[in-house]
Amino acid sequence: MKKASMIKSGQILTENVEVADSFFSRFMGLMFRKKINADYALHIKPCNQIHMLNMRFAIDVIYLSDSGKVVKIDENVKPNKICKAVKGAKSVLEMNCGAAAEFGIREGDTLKIE
Repeated sequence: MKKASMIKSGQILTENVEVADSFFSRFMGLMFRKKINADYALHIKPCNQIHMLNMRFAIDVIYLSDSGKVVKIDENVKPNKICKAVKGAKSVLEMNCGAAAEFGIREGDTLKIE
């Protein structure tokens, strides 16, 4: 998978972003992983809906528009849940539970993944 950085208002929040943009990498997502680092994010594109099947830990899910605007944040999404599709979302960031608040990410913010 490709590596990228997550940037908000010109400030790098993390340089530990993996980009899942192939069928297989999008399908696998974080399945079967035991844990992820505190600064890690998985950027899945295109994507407007996720599932938590075969997951071992809860995550925060950040839904982004084409322009990178945060459309919705689902915090503490637990394993074995199937989330509803989010209107206007074109990609998703999956992060550790609590990471959205830790990074100060709110609905309406704009994030760059590059």
